[in-house]
Amino acid sequence: MEKQLAIIDPVGIKSGMNHYNDCLCNSLVQQGVKPYIYSNYKATHTSIQYRAFFGRFFSNKLIQLFNLLKALFQSCLDCKRNHINVVIVHVFSTHHMAFLTFLFLKLFGLKTITISHDVSSFTNQDNPFYHNLIYNRWSNYIVVHNAYSKSQLLPLIGKSVHATVRVIKHGAFLDLVDRSVASNEAQQHLALDPKYKYLLFFGRLKTTKRLDILLEAMPYIHSNTRLIIAGKPVNGKFDAYQQIIDRLSIAERVILDIEYITDAKRDWYFQASDATVLPYEVIFQSGVLLMSMSYGLPVIASDIPTFKELIQHQHNGLLFESLNPMDLARKVNDLMDSKTMRLTISNGAIQTMKNDYSWDDIAKQYKAIID
Repeated sequence: MEKQLAIIDPVGIKSGMNHYNDCLCNSLVQQGVKPYIYSNYKATHTSIQYRAFFGRFFSNKLIQLFNLLKALFQSCLDCKRNHINVVIVHVFSTHHMAFLTFLFLKLFGLKTITISHDVSSFTNQDNPFYHNLIYNRWSNYIVVHNAYSKSQLLPLIGKSVHATVRVIKHGAFLDLVDRSVASNEAQQHLALDPKYKYLLFFGRLKTTKRLDILLEAMPYIHSNTRLIIAGKPVNGKFDAYQQIIDRLSIAERVILDIEYITDAKRDWYFQASDATVLPYEVIFQSGVLLMSMSYGLPVIASDIPTFKELIQHQHNGLLFESLNPMDLARKVNDLMDSKTMRLTISNGAIQTMKNDYSWDDIAKQYKAIID
């Protein structure tokens, strides 16, 4: 009998989880699994069953809650109708939405594979009661993406569930890249002056990503280098960063697009840039890092444990001393001064994604859990 599996994902396309869902499910099909995705989008993958029950953006909290409850009920009911017993759930924090999602799954008697993308919330949304229920009682298996995340998770959960924890990597995004688009074409599309080099800071602006460190480094970075900041602030406020830009008088060197970035615009930014900078203070797993390396875009990242697991310095990326703007500036200048280094790192990044972050290998590990 054909194995079946569902992903129930209320967040979906709002935070780019659609790419994770689609890549994983495409590879699960090759493993003889029939996947269903219950989220807020539909795609053209004919081998995947899509149910767009969840909404995207809401101005009214009550309407948002009603949509969530209705969509969870529809999703769980559809799982039972299709004889699906195992459901994957993405967890970034143990807040009300996560609690309600798991509550519905348990009420319908569904088994769960919990993907703990963020072991603890960076926005202080974790509820200890919900955390205990989700991890210690309601998860049949728990997946984290690297050894660092596992080391941080184990002290937070009961020893009786340690054996259910699996380290399964987050896959690459090689199939999303349109390699026919040249850098100068992307720069022209974005109205960027080709005489400059461009650094990219991409993604939602959370305080732990330490954009302030990158801004403090800008006066020490070659004057022919510009910084693109593309992503929406978590709380909608950019004031603290704007104050740094004004204090350092670097406004003419900073290009701001602090809104929700569509997939199409993301493509242009990654193709137009010369490097991505990730000055994060802490992170459990970075989709921006994997996306950058999939594009072959050189990455300069802080030397925190998560990045050190993936990046080999000067082979597939560069590492700088965390929270040190001067060292960051030196690494940026070294990279911008050397076309050979940029090419070496670009090739090393793509090769790492192909060899070590294959969705087919990842799907096999999930298939083993399902079995």
